[in-house]
Amino acid sequence: MTNKEQILALFKILTDSEKQVLLQELNSGEVGETILLEGAPVVSCPYCDSKLFVKNGTRGGLQKYRCKSCCKIFTSRTGTALHRIQKVDKFDFYKSLMLDSYHPLKDLMKKVGISLQTAFDWRHKILSTISSKKESFEGITEIDDIWFLYSQKGRKGLDYSRKRGGSNRAGDNDFQAKLLITSDRKANTDLSLVRIGRIKKSDIQRKISGKLSKNCILVSDKHKSISAFAKSEGIEHISFISSNHTAGGEFHVQNVNSMASRLKHIINHSLRGVSTKYLQSYANWFKLKLCKNIEVDKEISNNKFVSAIHQNREGIYKKFIENFSRRTYRCPVKKHFTNLLDFDRIAKLQYI
Repeated sequence: MTNKEQILALFKILTDSEKQVLLQELNSGEVGETILLEGAPVVSCPYCDSKLFVKNGTRGGLQKYRCKSCCKIFTSRTGTALHRIQKVDKFDFYKSLMLDSYHPLKDLMKKVGISLQTAFDWRHKILSTISSKKESFEGITEIDDIWFLYSQKGRKGLDYSRKRGGSNRAGDNDFQAKLLITSDRKANTDLSLVRIGRIKKSDIQRKISGKLSKNCILVSDKHKSISAFAKSEGIEHISFISSNHTAGGEFHVQNVNSMASRLKHIINHSLRGVSTKYLQSYANWFKLKLCKNIEVDKEISNNKFVSAIHQNREGIYKKFIENFSRRTYRCPVKKHFTNLLDFDRIAKLQYI
C-alpha cells in the first residue's frame, strides 16, 4: 500500500469533526511550517563539526546551541537553505511553485507576494541545495557539448551595460560557455560547465574521468578532445561527422541532443537568459527535474553547506573565470557575506 493510500484509509476512520479540524490545519499551512521551522536534528556544529555543544536559549521559537569548541551560536537551521528565512510559510509556497515549473522571477514575485530581490535570493538558495553529483556510466554512453553565449546578466558597473555578453564572431570562440553533457542508455546523466572557449581533454578528464565502466562505448561527433580522452581512458570510441547525426544503428547522440534542445529552450526562452555565473546551478535544476532522484525537501532541512555555497557563489565564479576562460573577471558584486566555509572546502563538495 502506498503512502497516499494509507493516508486516505486513515482519513476515512476519522469522525466528521476530526476531519474538519485536520483540513483546517492543513489549509492554514501550520503543519508544513512546523516541519520547516524545526529543521533537521542537530548532531554537530555547522561551523567546526564539533559534537561538543550545549543548549543556549531560544530564538524565534528555535532552540539555540553554543559550540564548546569554537564558541559560536547556531540553530538547527544554521547553514541550511532556511537560514535567516523570515517568512517560512511563503518560502515553502515559493519552493513548491519553483520546483513545479520554470517560472520567471517576476511571475514568482507576484504569486508569492515578495520582492524581486527576495525571489532571486530564495531561488539561488534552493538551487544551491541541488548538487552536481557525478554519475557512473555503463554501456553505450553519449557525450556532447552545449554552447551558451557568455553572459554577465545582472552585473553592475560594466562599461557596456547594455551588452552584457555574447559575441559577433560565429563558431567556436572564447565567448562560448561550454556545458558538457554525458548520458548512458540507463538515464545516468551528468551536466557540467567546463570552460568558456574550446573544450580541452583535461576538461573532460576533470569531470567524468573514472566514471566510465570498462564496458562503455563512448559515442560522439568527431571532436578531437573527446577522441583523445577516450584513448587515454582506454575506452572504445565511435565517432561520426556531426552533419550525419549518427554512426548508424544504436550509435547516435539523439538523447543528449534532445536534452540540449530542451535545456537551451528553458534557459534562453522560459527563463529569458541566465548569467554564466549561475549556469551550473540551472543545469543541476534541469537534471533534478529530468531524473527526479533527489529529495530537495530533505536537503533543504538537512544540508548544512547550502548557505556557504550560496554565499561563496561569487568566489566560485571568480575561480572559474580565472582558471577556465580567457575572459577577465571584473566588477565584483558589492554585497559581501561572512562565509561559513572557505573555498577549498567547498570545492571538495559536488556543488561546483
